[in-house]
Amino acid sequence: MKQLSSPSRSNLIGDLAASHALLNCLIKEFALPMSLVKYEWPQDMRGIPIGVFFNGEIVKGTPLYIKMPNLQEFFILVDRQDCLGSHYYLSDIYGKQNQDIWQYLDFGQFVIALVDSCSDATGQKNNELIEQIFESRALKEKIYNYASKEKYNCLENYRRSEQALWFGHPTHPAPKARLWSLVTDQLQYSPEFGSCSALHQFEVNKSDLWIKANGLDDNQVLAGVADQINTREERAVISLHPVQAKLFIADPRTQHLLKLGVIKDLGCNGHPFYPTASIRTWFSPQHDYFIKGSLHVRITNCVRKNAWYELESTILIDAIFKELMSNQMDSLGGFEPVEEPAVLCWCPSDAQAEDKNWFKEQTGIILRHNFCKEEGEQSCLLAGTVFGRSTNLTPNILGFLEEASPKNLQEQDLLNWFKQYQALLLRPVLFLFYNHGIVMEPHLQNTILVHQQGQPKKILLRDFEGVKLTSDVGMNLIANKQIHPRVQQSMEYSRHNGWQRVCYCLFVNNISEAILALTWKRPTLATKMWDIVHDELKTIRTELRRPTPELDALLNGGPIHCKTNFKVRLAAEADRKAGYVELQSPWEKSYV
Repeated sequence: MKQLSSPSRSNLIGDLAASHALLNCLIKEFALPMSLVKYEWPQDMRGIPIGVFFNGEIVKGTPLYIKMPNLQEFFILVDRQDCLGSHYYLSDIYGKQNQDIWQYLDFGQFVIALVDSCSDATGQKNNELIEQIFESRALKEKIYNYASKEKYNCLENYRRSEQALWFGHPTHPAPKARLWSLVTDQLQYSPEFGSCSALHQFEVNKSDLWIKANGLDDNQVLAGVADQINTREERAVISLHPVQAKLFIADPRTQHLLKLGVIKDLGCNGHPFYPTASIRTWFSPQHDYFIKGSLHVRITNCVRKNAWYELESTILIDAIFKELMSNQMDSLGGFEPVEEPAVLCWCPSDAQAEDKNWFKEQTGIILRHNFCKEEGEQSCLLAGTVFGRSTNLTPNILGFLEEASPKNLQEQDLLNWFKQYQALLLRPVLFLFYNHGIVMEPHLQNTILVHQQGQPKKILLRDFEGVKLTSDVGMNLIANKQIHPRVQQSMEYSRHNGWQRVCYCLFVNNISEAILALTWKRPTLATKMWDIVHDELKTIRTELRRPTPELDALLNGGPIHCKTNFKVRLAAEADRKAGYVELQSPWEKSYV
């Protein structure tokens, strides 16, 4: 990349990071499953300056040509041909429609052409999406300006890795879109800017708290939520995300209770915490727990609230895992869960029936075990950042491995590292799915890599709120429990839906991104890595206790499911409404 002035460079990086994520969406959700992509040069090359493709520099690569149903065409050079649509983009983006000549598309032109052609293909259009795309791109530029000046090592320790997911989800149209309300300076609460803040605290009647825990008493739970030392015996202090507190205070129901003294506003005080990549979960190296609070703000696809039924399901899943870890450890494939042993929310005892859930969801808290206490903060890293991009859009992991290695990295070093990583990830997820009907969500932001001098040691999987149970097997784990029907409904997945989620998270979201990062400027190495995965899957299959029809089909070259993050935003639907498309397996031709 040519040397540019700081404003020009930040503008370029913002455009590239945003357009590459959009290209990923286009290719994975439309071009590949609809057979609209060809890895070949267009027949009509008019308008494409041969030999000058990016920032005035000559680049070489593989041509990628897309023709949409509305006859909109796109062209770009990539570093490889990939059946899952995982590429590095090497050139400017060109577009044309009908009989026009090719034209270089700046970011704005590309966004309009992309959204229009995809909306035409689906018959759905979300007028807010373009605005969200531009908001996300603008924040990426601000993040670049901050991070390029700070220049700290984003894989130095756990906290750094949580706050250095610079460009967000690599296959989402607007990964940095945050529809904050009542916030004048969102950077104050955005992890990418190294922010640190005390949580906003309120004093409430202890008798109005709803607390559920596994292995903790109420006082231990409250101590995990806030310092209770100077609180009267009948009262308790709870913590909210500072933005959530503003939303809570602004509501007339809360204002009425503040005037009556039922709630006492203590402001932002107490121990400082760091917001993690999820924004609503807070971390302190010294605290025993992460504090995952409600946040009624749309971040990417979802309003990040702790729904009342999710609080209940979280504590049920935690109990299930505790029992399995105690009694059936050998059936879990080396599973290392991050415990979520307690949940809490508050609702005034005399609240109207229609307001009870509102208060619970405003104040809901999940306590998550601080694994850094045992594993060491220097050894724990968010996988999303490990395989994410630096401010120069190069993979973070290569510098990390070079620093940890006493010699120059060879291809075999990369293959050995990947072999360890994929085994640690695949085994527990597939053992849980097949042996117990438990559907994890092992995407990059739920995966914690614990390393020893740079080498994978273990994988921790987190976020029990999102864990589901399959109808055919998993729901038997709660068959004898008295559970509210809405809670039970939120936990149940069909086997097919469970496999779609597991397949997408493992192979598209996680492993393919790991392979892409590790094969920077070594694209031919990707095939060897997928061979390693295939061998591991065959070994796992022999160790599972139940039939594995989905895995059998996959090993025989069956398709891989890919979640449609872009399509669900085009439809302006909630994340839970997202569907899946099928992509060709990396093993379709090799092993059939």
